[in-house]
Amino acid sequence: MRADRHEALVDFLLEAVADEGTTPFPANVLTGMRRVVRCDAVSYLEWDPQDLLEFSLAADDPASILPVWDAYPQVRSDDPLAGGAPRANSLPNREWLGRPLAISDFISDREFRRRGLYAEVCKPLGVRAVMKVFLPTGRATGASLVFDTTRSRFTETDRRTLERLVPHLGQLRRNALARRTYPALMDSTAAARMRLLRLTPRERVVLARAAAGETNTVIAQALFVSPGTVRKHLEHVYDKLEVRTRTQAAAIYTRERVFLESPGLDP
Repeated sequence: MRADRHEALVDFLLEAVADEGTTPFPANVLTGMRRVVRCDAVSYLEWDPQDLLEFSLAADDPASILPVWDAYPQVRSDDPLAGGAPRANSLPNREWLGRPLAISDFISDREFRRRGLYAEVCKPLGVRAVMKVFLPTGRATGASLVFDTTRSRFTETDRRTLERLVPHLGQLRRNALARRTYPALMDSTAAARMRLLRLTPRERVVLARAAAGETNTVIAQALFVSPGTVRKHLEHVYDKLEVRTRTQAAAIYTRERVFLESPGLDP
């Protein structure tokens, strides 16, 4: 990889990691990606069979692109790498996940120019080549980055650079989605912590051991008390935590411990 391309890749990752938003690949992040994978426009789409869940675009003049793209659903069947249009069976082929793929990998340039996709979308924008990478989502959604260029094709350097980026792109997406859960996690953990403060030191020790999977007998031996005393402690724990079972009580204790021990999260 040439020094200038490597520098652009590093700059992009630094900028992307610094973004603290909850939207995967907003326009400002995609702008940095244009310097890594040389293109005229790059977009991010995430969708399920019913709805478009996320969309962002980086280009010199995005306002002129969007009206043209409105024609895509009508010519979607012409796209050998179809994706991003909510409808039944619109999720990407699993074999495509994580692989930079170009339309030219599937059909010839002549065939591409014969199709409605080129006439209705690509030609009006001057687009001569399209490359996509579909990211693994782990659920019933599709996610893709789409690169358009007015050059005759993407280079092998573009493709290899994108291959290097794919693991980082997946992590960046997961980070953005995880940030959406932080407020709910903090709220639920704060409520759990308030209930845990009701416990006596001995009740908290018993709960910690129960959450670790120890039986009443094992806990009793460790604390030099009878199993009946342990059972009584647990009954008080259930009342104070407002739960009914050992599993529910252990879940509250474990949730707080995971939160407190997670790097970068303040108690």
